[in-house]
Amino acid sequence: MNLNIRVCGPAWLWMNSTADIISAIFADLWFNVLTDIEYQSLIKWWVNYFDIFAWDKSVYLTKKVDIILTLNDKNLETSINNLKDGWFIISNKKWISNLKEKLDFSKFNVLELDISDKYDNTYLLWILVKLLDLDLEIILSKIDEVFWRKWEIVVNLNKQIIRNIYETFLIPLPPFNKGGIENFSISKIWESRKVLYWNKAFTLWAIDWWLEYYSAYPMTPASTILSEVIKSKKVKYLQAEDEIAVINSAIWASYTWARSMVWTSGGGFALMTEALSFAIQAEIPITAVLAQRAWPSTWTPTFHEAWDLNFALNPTFWDFEHIVIYPSTLEEAYYFGWWSLNLADKYQSVVLVLVDKQSSELHGTFWELKVPEIDRWKMIENPSADYKRYELVEDWISPRVKIWTPNGDFIATSYEHDEYWATTEESEMKVLMTEKRFKKLKDFYKKENIFGYEKFPLSQPFPPMEKGVVEEPKKMIITTSFTSYTAKEFVKNNPDFWLIIIKVLKPLDERLLDELKNKQEIIFVENNYSWQLENYISKEFGLKYIKWLKISNIRKYDLYPFYYEDFEELKNGD
Repeated sequence: MNLNIRVCGPAWLWMNSTADIISAIFADLWFNVLTDIEYQSLIKWWVNYFDIFAWDKSVYLTKKVDIILTLNDKNLETSINNLKDGWFIISNKKWISNLKEKLDFSKFNVLELDISDKYDNTYLLWILVKLLDLDLEIILSKIDEVFWRKWEIVVNLNKQIIRNIYETFLIPLPPFNKGGIENFSISKIWESRKVLYWNKAFTLWAIDWWLEYYSAYPMTPASTILSEVIKSKKVKYLQAEDEIAVINSAIWASYTWARSMVWTSGGGFALMTEALSFAIQAEIPITAVLAQRAWPSTWTPTFHEAWDLNFALNPTFWDFEHIVIYPSTLEEAYYFGWWSLNLADKYQSVVLVLVDKQSSELHGTFWELKVPEIDRWKMIENPSADYKRYELVEDWISPRVKIWTPNGDFIATSYEHDEYWATTEESEMKVLMTEKRFKKLKDFYKKENIFGYEKFPLSQPFPPMEKGVVEEPKKMIITTSFTSYTAKEFVKNNPDFWLIIIKVLKPLDERLLDELKNKQEIIFVENNYSWQLENYISKEFGLKYIKWLKISNIRKYDLYPFYYEDFEELKNGD
């Protein structure tokens, strides 16, 4: 059973709360849930919708929906082209009346109710419940879960509306086929599951595994991270006056041995670049999450695009090496939060976690999550009197000490320094320290054993390139991020294609070349105009010099993510 439900309307009519209840209902029934949230920057008044994909098997994004639950006429007008013929519109009667001269409703089933009070969302939600023949008690329990912050009288009123609708509203016999389904009767498949959104998953699980300091300045789509940190009451945090203060405070916290993280979007990240250079030079661990959004500059800030890959790969001045990882599922949002903190400590470097608007606001169900291990790597508890903070050792990663440890004093300086930390302009030492900062990340994929890392606590195997199901494909799709959900479904249904999802962008796994050089065609799928992923991979591996290899792409920069229909273009060679 697959259902795509769109809730649309201005935010002040509780669109998100309505969608949250629908998502929670299907999760409780053990359906897989995935969402697509789109809203314009003037959130309360403009076009907004919240798509809930509730399927009993895999989930992915598609443009078509089965049911529209609309909270005003403007949003119904913009969404009706996405509704499948013969399916359902649930609406206050006045919105249908306002649009009858502009829209043809004859090919849809319209369930309308004359509503005169302010509880449109509750009335319409429970028409949906009646339509789907859902268990009333499950629904009432979700009211308590979602509205628990509201006064008891409000909760009880919503429950009473539900009971009245459930008992009195009659679903008319539909004149259309509904895609072959004559009657809905959705029941529990298995045990109840939970729905979380990506930013909350990343934050809470980073906190659970020893995030000790967080600093941020609010910026879409990263702002909810700060909210979750504050609500947790477990982490010291600073809402600073700007992103320069954000990154410098976090670096200082890390210098004092606190596992530290910052989260921002492109404009804020631009202000952090000088401090990131200092962190790399002084070998101070820091995790920075860069949440991409649509550009140019700071406008279209509530939409999705992936323009900052080049920025993440080269985030500051001079010659340096760092780590860039890009989670692609909700489960990885959890593990990458923990893993990024471990990597920063282990390599005493900058770790960038690249995400995007669509990932940050994605809601979904998740599979079983296992407890990870905290790894702070090289630490000396009792250093000798001759302790060298930047000691040149075989693996190029110098042992650290906690602040205030006897004999462990040192100065973290942005100048070149010797093994102790003393400033130097001596040529030989400059060469050694430069090589030290690069070589500690040499053969990163071998040290982490990412390609088939059995110890990595994912519910499924974790390679940096997640392969498709065909043994010898002719065409290889390469993509990143949450696009994996839709790409996997396309590959599953089209055996001529294979799939690689890049999850570790830098340092890049050299074994990827072996996966690419014998293919006929490589198709890069990315949300930007300048084919940043394609240029990066092609340059790193010299793909343009492989004469028999065709390199192509599909790109989107229209503010929206990739839907299944976008992948269908590949079958036509477009």
